[in-house]
Amino acid sequence: MSLNIGSQLISKLGSPDSKIPLAAKDIFNIGGYTYFSYDAGGSLEGKDRLVDEVGTGLIWLFGIPLYKKLIDNTIFKAAKINPDVDVRVIKSKDYFASAVENAPTKEILNDLKKAAKNVNKTKGLTFLRFILSLGLTMASYFALTKFKQNMTKKSIEKEFLKKQAEENNKKSYSNFKMEKNPVFDEIENKINKSIPSFKSSSIVGIAEEFMLNPVKNMIILDAGISASRIKNARTKGERTEYAIKEGSFLFFIYCAGKIIKSGIDKVCEKLLKIPVALDAKLLSSQTAINILENENINQEINNFSDLLKMSKNKKEIYDFIFKNPDNIIVKAAKDSGIISTIKDSENNIKIDTRKFIDIKEIKNLINNINSFINNSGQDKVSYLNKVKSLKVLTTILNIAICCFALGYVVPKEMYNYRKKHQNGKNDFHVKVEYEKELKSKQTENL
Repeated sequence: MSLNIGSQLISKLGSPDSKIPLAAKDIFNIGGYTYFSYDAGGSLEGKDRLVDEVGTGLIWLFGIPLYKKLIDNTIFKAAKINPDVDVRVIKSKDYFASAVENAPTKEILNDLKKAAKNVNKTKGLTFLRFILSLGLTMASYFALTKFKQNMTKKSIEKEFLKKQAEENNKKSYSNFKMEKNPVFDEIENKINKSIPSFKSSSIVGIAEEFMLNPVKNMIILDAGISASRIKNARTKGERTEYAIKEGSFLFFIYCAGKIIKSGIDKVCEKLLKIPVALDAKLLSSQTAINILENENINQEINNFSDLLKMSKNKKEIYDFIFKNPDNIIVKAAKDSGIISTIKDSENNIKIDTRKFIDIKEIKNLINNINSFINNSGQDKVSYLNKVKSLKVLTTILNIAICCFALGYVVPKEMYNYRKKHQNGKNDFHVKVEYEKELKSKQTENL
């Protein structure tokens, strides 16, 4: 693995806006719950859990982007609007004016002008894409849930009939045929209650940041999945387990990593005097070396900070960024992924003015660069190597803690909870409840 590929991977693993750490945590989560399900409830519960976790994981990770891509290639294409234009760019007069003046290619300039001439259409399509992609993904999850519950129901029925036949093969069970079974028809009506329809009104007030950020899209999706799982749980025991599972999942997927990272960053800077807050891609770039070797770096940082503080409007800031792509702070922002780039017809790397630049992220970057240079000392090369090594270790440690919690600690404790509340047994409670209803119905029909 090259240094470039390695730094990109570590950057993704440490980024709050990347799906890669979410996928890593989810894989361990799926493995842990599936293992403990097989161990506790046998193949029936294991299969039920495997279908649920793997299917939900695939829908969770790929549902929204796939549906968005479909919408981009159909609805946006039909409307002749380029989906690559960030709606925040055309909403901000300062940004838009600067973006048009400094557009790196004719194609980008035309995209910006076309979007600006159709502002309401662009806004509407962007919101529609968000609503449709989220709604279709939720619908896919609901379909998976119904499939899984029907699959498990039929497996329990088959096993129950086999068990009953072995106990008393003289009795007739003609009322329990798979084609039409009044017992399971009634159970199915209870289990598979009408799945709640997706209501767009519930997310009308969601902030643009949630609408345009792929990870924050998934927070909304996860909230819907969690609510659906708890609401449509087949038994009281399953509802409690889902409450434990979904609560811990949401915490370790979205919150714990940020909390752990903040703590690690502070410890490294205060105790070890090695700040690791900068992005891994930046630390592995020539820009990081230039920052450490630049004798005027403090002056350049101060000049940029003064621009952020003293500028009368944001257009001045954007103009400076677009017109000074070789400024060391701008370079650092490009290497960190804060500023998006594109190659022009001559293969030169240019700033993509269709993409939004968050000034808050620029300010945070400057603060982190200040910490980076203030702790550097005399041996720049050795210091940079220490920072890069510690960045890799702390990023992997952060992910490992969350994966261990999701893949082992929480699943184990959930099944210990079940055993405690089932008189020491760890049976598949859905199977137990189904069989109780079957026996009850069988008695009534005799």
